Amino acid sequence: MSARRVALRLAVRGMRRDRRRTFILLAALVVPLAVAAALSTVRATSILSPETRVEALIGQSQSVVNNGAFVREQGVERALATGSAELSRAAGHSVESYVEVNGYLPAAANGRQVDSFGYGVDLDAAIHRGRFHLLDGRTPRGDREVALSQSVAERLGVGIGDEVGLGPDAAPATVTGVVAIVTDTLRKFVVTTPLAAVRNTPGAASAGGQQELLPGRNSTVLTWHVPVRLDSEALRARGWSVSDRQRAFLLSDNESMVPGDQVNAWILGITVLVVAEIGLVLGAVYAIVVRGNRRELGLLASAGAGPGVRRAVISYQGLLAGVAGVVIAIILGIAAAFPIAPVAAARSFEIWGPVRPDLGALAVLAVLGIATPAVSALVAARGVALDVVAALRDQPEPVRRSRRRGLLVIAGVAPMGIFLLASGAILNTPMLVLVGALSLVCGVGYLLRGLLPALGERAGGLPLLHRIGLRAAARSAPRAAALGTVIASLTLLAGLVLGAMGGLTAEVNRTYIANSPDGTAFIYTTRMPSPAAVNAMTDAFEVDRVVGLGLASPPPPKDLADDGSNFTFWGDFQARNPVSECMSAGGSLSDGSPRTPEQCVAETGFPTQSTPLMVIAPDDLSVLLGRAATQAELAALAQHKVLVLDRRLAPDGTVTVDAPKPDAAQGQGGTISVRLPALVVQERTTYRNLPAVLVTEDALDGIGAVVQPNSAYFYVPASAGAISPEQEDRARGSLSSDIGTGFFSLEVERGPTAGKVLRSTTVASIALLVLAAATLAFVTVSLATQDMRPDLSALAAAGANRRFRSLLSASHAGQVTLLGVFVGSLGAVVAMPALLAAMDVGWSFWPWLGLFACGLGAVAAAGLAGWFSGAGVKTLLRRAY
Repeated sequence: MSARRVALRLAVRGMRRDRRRTFILLAALVVPLAVAAALSTVRATSILSPETRVEALIGQSQSVVNNGAFVREQGVERALATGSAELSRAAGHSVESYVEVNGYLPAAANGRQVDSFGYGVDLDAAIHRGRFHLLDGRTPRGDREVALSQSVAERLGVGIGDEVGLGPDAAPATVTGVVAIVTDTLRKFVVTTPLAAVRNTPGAASAGGQQELLPGRNSTVLTWHVPVRLDSEALRARGWSVSDRQRAFLLSDNESMVPGDQVNAWILGITVLVVAEIGLVLGAVYAIVVRGNRRELGLLASAGAGPGVRRAVISYQGLLAGVAGVVIAIILGIAAAFPIAPVAAARSFEIWGPVRPDLGALAVLAVLGIATPAVSALVAARGVALDVVAALRDQPEPVRRSRRRGLLVIAGVAPMGIFLLASGAILNTPMLVLVGALSLVCGVGYLLRGLLPALGERAGGLPLLHRIGLRAAARSAPRAAALGTVIASLTLLAGLVLGAMGGLTAEVNRTYIANSPDGTAFIYTTRMPSPAAVNAMTDAFEVDRVVGLGLASPPPPKDLADDGSNFTFWGDFQARNPVSECMSAGGSLSDGSPRTPEQCVAETGFPTQSTPLMVIAPDDLSVLLGRAATQAELAALAQHKVLVLDRRLAPDGTVTVDAPKPDAAQGQGGTISVRLPALVVQERTTYRNLPAVLVTEDALDGIGAVVQPNSAYFYVPASAGAISPEQEDRARGSLSSDIGTGFFSLEVERGPTAGKVLRSTTVASIALLVLAAATLAFVTVSLATQDMRPDLSALAAAGANRRFRSLLSASHAGQVTLLGVFVGSLGAVVAMPALLAAMDVGWSFWPWLGLFACGLGAVAAAGLAGWFSGAGVKTLLRRAY
């Protein structure tokens, strides 16, 4: 029998004989590999193909055409009937087409109304396959049938077979199904037939729409889907706009609810970090195993086995553990993906397909899973050229220190780590930052090998348990340093992952401009609701008071409008602000394009272009400000001054407001400008709706203004709890029943959706990393506490009880683990600025609480492992030293 076969047989027998150690070895490999396999599978499942995204936009259409001028000329309902024939005439040949109607189409039931979007489309047509995902029931086929999105059905509290009202007249329709858009499950919409959509969309019956309807709610769009590609040039010459499928592919990337596929990036990042950790963990584990098997290796040496055979025994154990671990990890990882994927999809507000493993990623994991333990074992086995006599006596191997080599290693690793950190920050490459941080941690781990003996010598003043534990670590400094480096690297990776997630969340929140304070609501109406409707709205929101804010306008025009009716709106006073001045200044960007309001908001930092002069009752001021109004503020209102909610509106103590002259409503032009004394009540506001200028109704005479009779704002303060969707929909139902649908907007401030996704993934990251840190700490400490066996055996023989031995082992494990957590946390603090600079995101405090939880979990798991290991040693069986 060859020496290699003997080594293989000995490796197998060794793994069978010490099943506990084999189990720990497999756990050290299976835990990170299974996590990586599960996350790679979830990531593969989460990727929606470009074709899927395009189908969500246009189904199977090859061309999508529309003609706004034709629809305005004919009227929406007539255009619906004759549009296909007109398209064929414009194309010069018969064209098979399927019409779709889109517009604002609210749904109401149970005293609630949802501001849903309407799709009038025949879902049974093959050309629309892939547009919507049918969750339950069937598609609508009649003009009195409707399918609701999942969010609309939940908010209205209805199901299949129930009746809802559509549009301003609440036309009855029976719910036949529940549908969703695969790229955005939060979207509120209804699907009905094209004719039902035309008849129930506000303002759709006339070509011009109604002036009082809010923008975006007085227009209905008709498009025609064609299964073949049309000659766009010929149709454009006849007034038709044509978009082909290729353009839809370009637009499909913008359909995801969370920009940049943050969840996919998170999954990929976690997978990479877990795989990177495998090498460090297994390197330390096999270094511990080799030193723990010195007596068995000494027996082989005394029997004549050479260094190559002794190395082969350890190497084969690593190879066998790798093969078994890969098989188990991949099975567990794929199995874990089945319950994880639906939760992750729901948190991403998307609908994913069935779980599908990423074969490429699994193949890479298999290679890493087999090669890493084999290589780690081979490298660790280089230390088996041992003192045979000392090994047979189970005496510790003397630590060979080379001060010069240690200094060279540290001198090489530290500058390299700093260089990689700086390079990653400058080049915006987070992976370079990660490698640099790990290099620094490994360098510090090597430094600990020299510091631990010195710490052991100075442990005399510590309590007995801590003194013995620290001296045990000092006697086996290489092994303790290897364990500390593993814990430090785990802590570092957890800190960087959580810091990055916190930075992304902070960046989303920073760039998001809220409409009003969180938990409040802002309402704008183009018809004045009755006092009864305002009271019903107050009851629906469950607040004490809703603040009405009138609009200061110039006197109404004396003449009638062109159609012989009175003007319903003729402009209002607006305060000059940085955004409006940026727009009026003209100029253009570097590429020659004019500035847009969004660009001016970004340039000036001011949240909005619109800052109306609002009329407020003094008694309502405290509610709007969210604090008690001061005597100076009330006195300013009584003196007919205006209150400014942002100093940038009145930097010199005065504010200028402009409004169109009454005759300007008839196209004659002209502007009224008034300069008003102002009191600044707060330095800055970040809300889109609240950098306003407040005035009382009594002060309007001095301005030459009146309260706009048909339009107003209403502010709803935050209640005891957050405004629920049910409260919002009940309030919307009250307003709709009083002033009609489409004549108001109601916005409840709940923060950015992307921020909620990132917060939930950060919480998932914390849970995952706490589990990984605790598990791997338990595994490595269970092996490392072999160092304590001589001390524990001697204490057992001397009469120390089991509890004392367990506490001693737990103290030793906790000391080493706490040292690793400290080093890793320090590395995270050093590397975090570089990582955030590489990602171009801001700092966030909350992820550090997650890092604290990871460290606490690792220390607790290490102490638990030490407790069990100490309890397992009973008596002195042989000479300990």
